Amino acid sequence: MNRRTVLGLAAAFAAAPGIARGQATTTIKLGVIPIEPSAEAFYGVDMGFFKKQGLDIDLQMMNNGASIAAAVASGALDVGFCDVVIIASAHAHGVPFQYISPGILNTDTAPTFGIIVSGTGPIRTAKDMNGKTFAVNAINNISHIPVLAWIDNNGGDSKTMKWVELPLPAIPDAIEAGRIDGGVEGEPFIQAGIAKGERAIFMDKGAIAPRFMLSGWFSTKDWLAKNPATAKKFIAAIRETAEWANANQAASGPILSKYSKTPIAVVEKMHRGLYAEQLRASDVQPIIDSAVKYGVIPNRYPATELFYTPPR
Repeated sequence: MNRRTVLGLAAAFAAAPGIARGQATTTIKLGVIPIEPSAEAFYGVDMGFFKKQGLDIDLQMMNNGASIAAAVASGALDVGFCDVVIIASAHAHGVPFQYISPGILNTDTAPTFGIIVSGTGPIRTAKDMNGKTFAVNAINNISHIPVLAWIDNNGGDSKTMKWVELPLPAIPDAIEAGRIDGGVEGEPFIQAGIAKGERAIFMDKGAIAPRFMLSGWFSTKDWLAKNPATAKKFIAAIRETAEWANANQAASGPILSKYSKTPIAVVEKMHRGLYAEQLRASDVQPIIDSAVKYGVIPNRYPATELFYTPPR
C-alpha cells in the first residue's frame, strides 16, 4: 500500500460528514470482492446466518480492498473486507480501522495462493526465480509480501528479481506470451494458468508462518463505538459462517460460483482455503513483522492493536 493511498484514506476519514449512527441498525452496508476470500459474506447471506442474528446485509461489490477501505473510512460502507497489509499499513499511519472478525487463512496444508510459471520452462524452485521478472497485482500487498518471504526462506533471493504490476486475469496470458517469467495468483486465476499448460507452485512451506490470516472484516473505531450491538451480531454470524464453510466446502461451491461468476466446474478444481474462526494475534503478527522487514510499514506493533474488543 503506497503512501498516497494511505494518506488518501486518512483524508477521507477526516473529511467524512457526520453520519447518524447513534442508534444501532439491523442493516449493514458491507463491502466485498467477488472472490473466495470474501465469500463468507455470500455464504452467510444464502445460508441465513446473518438473518438468524437479525441482520440485513446490503452487499456492495467492489474491485479491491483499497477501494473498500476508502469507502469504510468515508462512511459510505459500515463494514468491509480487506487484506491485512492494507489495514496494518493504514493503522501505522493513524487511520482508525479495526478488525471485527477474521477471514481466510493461508496455511501449509491449505495454501490459498501461489506462483504460476511456464509449464515448459525451468522454474521449479525459489532459487530458480533469482533474476527473473515476476508480476503481482500490486507491489507490497498481501499477495506480494508473503511471496518475498517464501522466496527468501527457500533458497532464493527476492532482491535480485524484477517485479511488475498486472491485473490478476492478465498474468497467465503474459506468462504464455513470454513477457514475464511468472506471477503471483489466487484462485480462480491459478486454474486459468493451469488450463494454459502453466505450472503452479504452491507455497506450502517456508512462507512467513505455517498459518497466517490474509484478510478479514473491519470497520472504523467510530462505527464500532456507536454500534456495539450490531457489531456483536456480525461477529456471531461470521463465526457461524466460518464454521459451516470449513466443514462444507462441497456445499459452499455453488454459492461461491453464483456470487463470483466463476463456473462451478472451475470452483470444483480450485485449491480452497480455510477461514479463521476467531481473531488470533498469532495469525496476524507475522504479516505485520514481514511488512516491517520489507519496508511497507515503519515500525512493529502488537497485532492486537488491530482488533476490536466487544464490550461485555
